[in-house]
Amino acid sequence: MASQARIHNRVPDNLQGRNQDRFQIISAGKTLRAKPPKEVLQQLMSAFSIGGDQARKLFLKGWVIKDQLTAGEVVQFRTQLQQLGLKIEVHPAGTFDNRAILARLKFARQRQERKSQPATTTGRPGPEVAPALQVAAPSQVAPSSSKPAPSNPKPSGGGAPSQSTAPAAAKSAATQRTTAAQGRGAKNAPELTSPPKSEPKDSAARAQLRALFRSAVSAASPAPGSRIAMLPQLLLASVVPAGFVGLLLLCLYQLGGAFWALPSAVLAGEFGVGTLAGSGVTILLVCFCMALILTPFFSIGSSGLHAGVAGDLDPVRLSKRDAPGLFLLLEVMAETCGVSIARKQKGPRNLASANRILATEVVVTAGAEIRVMQAPFSPPKLSLGLGAVATLEGGDVVALMARAMSPYQNHWYRAAQSLAIGTSERLQRAQDALEREATIIGADDTVPVVLKPLHKLLVICGRPLAPLFDRLQAAHRHMSGPLARRLEAHADLAAGQLVGSDGFHHFAERWNRLVHADLVCGEINREAQLLGKRLMNVPLAVRWLYNNTSAQTLKGIDAAMAEETDCWAQEEPAGHLRIGAVEEHQLPPGLQRQDFSLQKLFIDFTELAARVSRVGGDDSCRPVENRLLLETDKNAEAAQQVLTRYFNRAIPRDFVHLQLPRNEELRTLDLQSCIDWLRGRLVDLQELEQRIAQLQRKGARIQIGAALVRANVRVDPRLYDLNGTTPAATDESRQDNRVRLSECLQQRQQLHSMFYLRVERAMATMVAADRKAAQTALARLRKFDALNEPLTTLNRYSDVVCELIERAPTQELPTALLQKYPELIAQQIRQLEEAARARQVPLTPAQLEKLQSCATGETAISGAVRGDDVSGELQALELRGKSASGVVMEAYQAELAQLLALCLAEEERLKVKPLRLASL
Repeated sequence: MASQARIHNRVPDNLQGRNQDRFQIISAGKTLRAKPPKEVLQQLMSAFSIGGDQARKLFLKGWVIKDQLTAGEVVQFRTQLQQLGLKIEVHPAGTFDNRAILARLKFARQRQERKSQPATTTGRPGPEVAPALQVAAPSQVAPSSSKPAPSNPKPSGGGAPSQSTAPAAAKSAATQRTTAAQGRGAKNAPELTSPPKSEPKDSAARAQLRALFRSAVSAASPAPGSRIAMLPQLLLASVVPAGFVGLLLLCLYQLGGAFWALPSAVLAGEFGVGTLAGSGVTILLVCFCMALILTPFFSIGSSGLHAGVAGDLDPVRLSKRDAPGLFLLLEVMAETCGVSIARKQKGPRNLASANRILATEVVVTAGAEIRVMQAPFSPPKLSLGLGAVATLEGGDVVALMARAMSPYQNHWYRAAQSLAIGTSERLQRAQDALEREATIIGADDTVPVVLKPLHKLLVICGRPLAPLFDRLQAAHRHMSGPLARRLEAHADLAAGQLVGSDGFHHFAERWNRLVHADLVCGEINREAQLLGKRLMNVPLAVRWLYNNTSAQTLKGIDAAMAEETDCWAQEEPAGHLRIGAVEEHQLPPGLQRQDFSLQKLFIDFTELAARVSRVGGDDSCRPVENRLLLETDKNAEAAQQVLTRYFNRAIPRDFVHLQLPRNEELRTLDLQSCIDWLRGRLVDLQELEQRIAQLQRKGARIQIGAALVRANVRVDPRLYDLNGTTPAATDESRQDNRVRLSECLQQRQQLHSMFYLRVERAMATMVAADRKAAQTALARLRKFDALNEPLTTLNRYSDVVCELIERAPTQELPTALLQKYPELIAQQIRQLEEAARARQVPLTPAQLEKLQSCATGETAISGAVRGDDVSGELQALELRGKSASGVVMEAYQAELAQLLALCLAEEERLKVKPLRLASL
């Protein structure tokens, strides 16, 4: 995925070092004063003495007519073109170029040429790439034979229809099957295969899913010629992994010889100190070599690198009860498309038949990536990104799933996948581990003190090996390049045979747009975590970004599609070259329709998306409504930039302590000395913020556990951070956590007081006008102190509700506990609103209206609500509390940024050394 971030964030070369004194004129794609286009075209041809084809390009929206023009030349050309009737736009030089438009025209022309060619090889992939699926119309499949029909069948009275009539017959048959399946249900569903003796209970749903596919599709093994062509590629791709396997066998041989030398010496009567020392040294050296070289390569880790949201959140295993329709769809895809990673699942020991059930293991992530994960000695798993399910149509998601599972449909492609792609990922993972100074013992912060010397020795010896793994990676990619490109083309064909060659271009555009939205969402979520926040529902955030992509971004994505893709990153979306390769095969679409939603296959997609968005994230970050992070206006973004610059990314998550430090020695520090003192405490401040957030979440768990103990509910004290299951033990746990939290808060106040001293020192040197503005901003900021207590209480209640959401699906919660917090949260929000109005806290009318709306409405949770309904009610309650807290913090940070912007300007004027830390 790193290559995806490179492609989608690529800046055109002509934008770098742009001269703002130069301009360019581009076509708006319209005519002025409703002039007929033909008349304007003739005038352009005569005025510029150009041909018709070149003149028609001037009507393309975004076409650069002239570039690098001065202001006078712009006026001259604009006047002349407007007189001719062409509407134009003026932009800085280098803003647009014609490469993307020319690429689209080129591939559109190629598609038209392929469509105009005689369809003698329609639906048949070329011999150089083995087909992923074989799609055949029902009229072209002989009912009593599994052999494919000849490419040019001769017309006869009772034979197969001719090729010219086959598409029409297929379309008619497909329409009849769809109508029959929708009108009469599973009873009269089309019989694509011989019906089983006993109809399953889900036959109606299965018939509906079968009706989505045009015909039965059988998996195809590589042709004999294709197998022969793959053999040398497989041999080349196996050179590097064979070297590591040989080194492993050599190490095992040396270990075995060293261990055998001891008993053999005893039997021969030659055992002594020299024998023991020699064997010991051999064993130590071999083990050291294995730990240094072989362990990073053969270690079991994540089989891929992620740049989107999936890299920050852990996957969650999906059970059949959460999405029965999805598992049924996978079974239908295995029957009709021949793509499947189903394996035998282990069942209870007393049920022998349960161990023979074929099923696909599915894990879901919050991002938009759809891939297959496989660890050594374990079955493959389908990783389904809920962001893709929430954003794309069902046909696109099915095509992405088929593409991800296509390399696992036979032994040839599984071997190629393991040798080419798996070895590349292992080498990259080993190189990253050496660069991060992670050894077999662990990382720096997790190594026990006793093993620190050994860890340091492995790190020092492993540093020279990082360039070695880099060169091995380059050599392996050079040798396995043809095989990786074959796998890439094979996977693209699997998707193309479902969406069709004609629809693959639009499918690739949506795919690129989805990956861009996933990358942007990941960046937003990571930046929000620096402020102690995170997206509440990541899949819905990806969908919002996908639907609100700007026109400028779409042009950048289209330009990036002209770049060559990385064939070793199989999740990278297709570009123009790969689109053209799929279109050359002229594949018919294997899906009847694509405008269906896979969200309906889940029992509760919204709840699952919210639950997956919480798993694996930072516990110290509070979930925030997506709108508050995605729909930030320019003022909020400017405020965040000021806070990031002033606090060096250690932005306060609560109100800043606006008091001078108590230490008299610290009070005497000047501005530069104060900044230097803070520079050495930035890491401590970040760790302190995380520790405070962890203690607050721990306090919420203790509060829930204490309530369950009082309700005589049997609990596991470890799950609630309790010292025991008695009321006295719960009180002791609560008091201990309260003391620790108070100590951390006092330490944070001391650090924040130094930031306030920095503000005072900057204000003391300001000119009179700036000092007055800073004093006014400081006075407005102090008014927020009236909201500190109710805001802290509201956040504590919201943390408790967040913990209740985690436990609601698996534990029966008492009704009294569920009915307690809705009223408490509504009461705290009302107190916030009343205090803001009474103390004239600088909140805008819109923000006060938001606070009022959060406090109104139904607040109680009915005692009859159970199961998933409880989670839904609690999520609505958490959203209400977090929204109210977010409104107050947004207003506070805006006021704080106004004050700090003046201070930063004064520090720049004084030329003091800024607060920066390279490690941050």
